[in-house]
Amino acid sequence: MLAVALPTVWLSGVGAAAQDQSQQAGQAAEQTLVWTADNSYTEYKSVPITATAGPATIVFETNESTGNTFGMTHTLTFDVSSPGYNHDVNVNILASPFDTSGGRHEVQVNLTPGTYRYYCMIPGHAGMVGELVVTSAGPTDTTPPQVSASVSGEKDADGNYVGSAAVTVSATDDESGVDTVEYALDGGAFQAYTAPVPVSQVGEHTLRYRAADKAGNTSEVRSVTFTVVAPQPKDTTPPTVSAAVAGTKNADGDYVDSATVTITATDAESGVDTVEYSVDGQPFASYTKALVVDQLGAHTVRYRATDKAGNTSAVATTTFTVVMAPPPARTPLTVTASARCVGTSAYVAVTAVNDGDVPATVTLTTSYGSTTVADVAPGKRAYQSFNARAKQVAAGEVTVTGTSIIDGEKVTTPYEAAHNAISCG
Repeated sequence: MLAVALPTVWLSGVGAAAQDQSQQAGQAAEQTLVWTADNSYTEYKSVPITATAGPATIVFETNESTGNTFGMTHTLTFDVSSPGYNHDVNVNILASPFDTSGGRHEVQVNLTPGTYRYYCMIPGHAGMVGELVVTSAGPTDTTPPQVSASVSGEKDADGNYVGSAAVTVSATDDESGVDTVEYALDGGAFQAYTAPVPVSQVGEHTLRYRAADKAGNTSEVRSVTFTVVAPQPKDTTPPTVSAAVAGTKNADGDYVDSATVTITATDAESGVDTVEYSVDGQPFASYTKALVVDQLGAHTVRYRATDKAGNTSAVATTTFTVVMAPPPARTPLTVTASARCVGTSAYVAVTAVNDGDVPATVTLTTSYGSTTVADVAPGKRAYQSFNARAKQVAAGEVTVTGTSIIDGEKVTTPYEAAHNAISCG
């Protein structure tokens, strides 16, 4: 690196197309072309891409305002020997933030149609190179092509490309038409783009791209960044799958009225793709929610799962039996009712016999009153005759409830019995 240097400027025109240098210096330039440099030794900070033939002011600046904080020395040198380029302008500007011009220099030149190549002559700065395309003056295509790039390939959950990626560059130009498309991968030199660029090296990548039209207009350099990751080891392990049966069981372990089968599958690698089941030998079907089996009898549910890599688990089974619910417990009573006369008064008599094996509390209810008899022993009865306080009663019904403790549960059972009509005088 050169920390401090005095500016050196060479400017000359070659051939009949160039003007005398003193005449150029006094001529009012029609365009200004600016190059800047910073701390980088691999590229200029900013450069012009195109210009129009004719007088031009070339400005080269490298100082703190352009990002050169290291005091680095650069040159702007026009190539006058490489085949395929214009050689009629000889510019070699050596600039440093510490020179007498503060790192900013101007020269007047006369450009002719064609392409100029420029570069930095400082050793180790070989990456600082580019091209200036000069078009003829007058009405012409001055719009660069539209250029874009897209990346394709298999992505993982993080958006990285698995194994490889391909970058497709597209360019359009509605005026003179696209002439060339170029790309540069990961800081490499630009090269002609002819087909999608495959990238398989693992890591982060940046592909720069640009296009030029047939009038010499070159688009700005654009870029796309992406990451390629190594493929994961192939998943060869099937999912783990299990089933759980739930419901109300009786003393024999059978499910009363219905059973619910829930199937669960997990896969730690590619993930579960499908879960299937079969009930009692039926074809396998897709499992989406818990199965409710309410048909009485013995049942077998088979089940399996497949992961996203195509591995299928062995078929597993679960068996169970569904039985009918037993009739609800009752407090058994034999209930009778009848109307009778006692003199000229009508009565309704109610009798309830305890037909069970345990004592019962019996409540006798009529339209003329109610009574409760506690602890009626098995085989015994509760009785009550209710005075209607009238000479007659119409036919009707009485209600009797029996309450007992059966298998540790309090059970209350209602009964109804009809009685006859009667008239007592």
